[in-house]
Amino acid sequence: MSTALAKRRYRLGTGLFLGSARWLRWILIAWIVLTPVLSAVFADVVEIGLWAITATVFQWFVACTAGIMLYQGLPGMLANGVTRREVTTAYLVFGALASAGTAAVVTAGFAAEHALLSAVAQPAGSWSADLAAGARYLLITPIYFFTGALIGAAALRFGGSHWFSALVLVAAAGHYAGVLALEYGFSGGPGTVAAWAAIGLAVIAILVAGTAAALRDIPVRANRA
Repeated sequence: MSTALAKRRYRLGTGLFLGSARWLRWILIAWIVLTPVLSAVFADVVEIGLWAITATVFQWFVACTAGIMLYQGLPGMLANGVTRREVTTAYLVFGALASAGTAAVVTAGFAAEHALLSAVAQPAGSWSADLAAGARYLLITPIYFFTGALIGAAALRFGGSHWFSALVLVAAAGHYAGVLALEYGFSGGPGTVAAWAAIGLAVIAILVAGTAAALRDIPVRANRA
């Protein structure tokens, strides 16, 4: 029994990831299938391809899914005996799986788009550049994921306060501008890429720490169950 309880947090995190994939499955299928094809069809209009644009848009789905699932699911999990510490660990697992899965899909999409554009036009970048562009989401996706999770946890704690809504709007705007700069500012020499990675890891660490702190003793009102 103790072993099963010890592993419950990891099963919960895996279950959250699989549940999110089922929730987003039609969006994922449409994105993966249609975008590379549309990039080839409109190669003369959108020379850089559509995949880079849609990959950025999909990060919003990641953030919203993390926040909504936490906001809606936390009261029920606590009511069923799951501890706040288990929820925190489960969301770390969820975030790691979501980030790895998203990065894999984005990288595969860049490769598929590159191959299709090579058949009908001239790709904007090289194979190595496109694959690197996909791999960078191993650091970008966790930022979006844990931003969404932090907002969801903060909404449970402070939701209903007028200042909270205003603060989220202002902070989200500034945060998004910073994430976009980080998302598209990773190119350059080894020193630039190392600095980019260090900044990304630091931002992730801050967001994870903030989410864990918000969940540590979060009060959940009965009317949120």
